[in-house]
Amino acid sequence: MTEETRIALQNYDWLVRNRGLDDVELAWDSDTLVSGSGGVVIESLCEPGFTPATAKTGPGLAG
Repeated sequence: MTEETRIALQNYDWLVRNRGLDDVELAWDSDTLVSGSGGVVIESLCEPGFTPATAKTGPGLAG
């Protein structure tokens, strides 16, 4: 598994666990991650620090 994939999965897992399945949606047709009343491009999931699960806490990533 690539590091980018691992980060995306950690971020998505954090969102689902902390906001619930009813508040997190992947809109594949528009490449959007929808949460609450807003959204971002799905690629945002690959960014370290997008959620606390991938925030840097010294060497390596937390999560």
